[in-house]
Amino acid sequence: MSPAQRLGASALAVLGAFASSPLAAQGKLVHVTLEYRAPGDGHPAPNFSPKGTQVALVDVAANATLPPGAMRPAKSGMIKVGPDRASWIPVLATSCDGHPADLCQLFLDRNRNGNFADDGPPLIGAPTQNAKTHAWWTSVNKVELSVLYANKKPEPYLVNFWLVRDDSAAAPDVLRYSVGSWRYGTATINGVPALVAAMDADNDAIFTRDDSWSVLGAAEPGAEKAVLSINEARPTNRLMFVPSGGKDLVLQFRSFSPDGRSVDFAVIDRPVTKLQDRGPDDLLKDERSRPRTVAPVVWGHGSKDFDAAVAKARTTGLKVLLDFEATWCGPCHTMDQWIWNDADVARQINAGYLGVKIDVDLEKGLVKRFQTRGYPTMILLDPAGKELKRVEGYQSSREMLALLSPRP
Repeated sequence: MSPAQRLGASALAVLGAFASSPLAAQGKLVHVTLEYRAPGDGHPAPNFSPKGTQVALVDVAANATLPPGAMRPAKSGMIKVGPDRASWIPVLATSCDGHPADLCQLFLDRNRNGNFADDGPPLIGAPTQNAKTHAWWTSVNKVELSVLYANKKPEPYLVNFWLVRDDSAAAPDVLRYSVGSWRYGTATINGVPALVAAMDADNDAIFTRDDSWSVLGAAEPGAEKAVLSINEARPTNRLMFVPSGGKDLVLQFRSFSPDGRSVDFAVIDRPVTKLQDRGPDDLLKDERSRPRTVAPVVWGHGSKDFDAAVAKARTTGLKVLLDFEATWCGPCHTMDQWIWNDADVARQINAGYLGVKIDVDLEKGLVKRFQTRGYPTMILLDPAGKELKRVEGYQSSREMLALLSPRP
């Protein structure tokens, strides 16, 4: 269970019980037409995006004819967007002048006829090297696809592509992308003007209950921007709220059209406010009042300090705490800001542990050795270097204290 799922568990449990009751089927139905929106159209954009989807790439046959301008290495794959195979889009990734080891050209078979040469010029990305990891990144952003839905009606869908090649490695066999567009509309709910948004949460261009929605009163401060924010968007099994006459209108999701052109939800009679419903989502509610340490944890870093900590543990009887983290990991930064400097947590680490932070982008050997996949991951080793416990994902101060406790 992810941190967001865990922290919202109480609210979701109540909602789940409600959804299975007869009352859940009641309520005034609201139908809202949603339009395509993308960055650069003069409107605010979402301040979050889903995790990238991987497109497997395979080598193009040596005897295959490449489109003009394409250079080998050349690899092809399938972008699986839309309701069925007829809507998927073949992609060809090839090298280019000046970057023979990178896949810096993308040819999209937009008309889906099996020919990459009749869809216009390729999309070009300029490889850049990450100063820390030395990996080469090639990005191609704001690419508008045309996705086919029922009756072959197309709908635009904007994505951002990227490829990553480790330094001195061969061309990658994975292309990644993430959606950059969203759906947006307005509604009048019991006389109250409101803004409505839908975000595709899994990059498949099919809107279902697995995606996100957001509804906000149009008169609320900064509503046009806030309705697209991670602070307001929720999975469809969560309620939405619109203020009306000193109370909240409670909204419950019903369905999206698969193409994202509309959403249906109901105004339901339920004795809950937005403040009550959103309360369990606040990751830091319990942390803000806790005292901060005056004796910070002295962390080691990387494989060299890991080896030193394991050696020292054998002679001192101390345990080892490994914190696998990444610079791009939001929950890792939250733990740095609120958990590792919690007075009780720091005291317990300093008293019985040797702490080592492992940057997963730099320490691939330790990542492979300990088989970590999600971040942060905290692992406890006994004085002999044997793994005792591990947890994955954000941990509150109380959860960390329980993990660090000497009790089994």
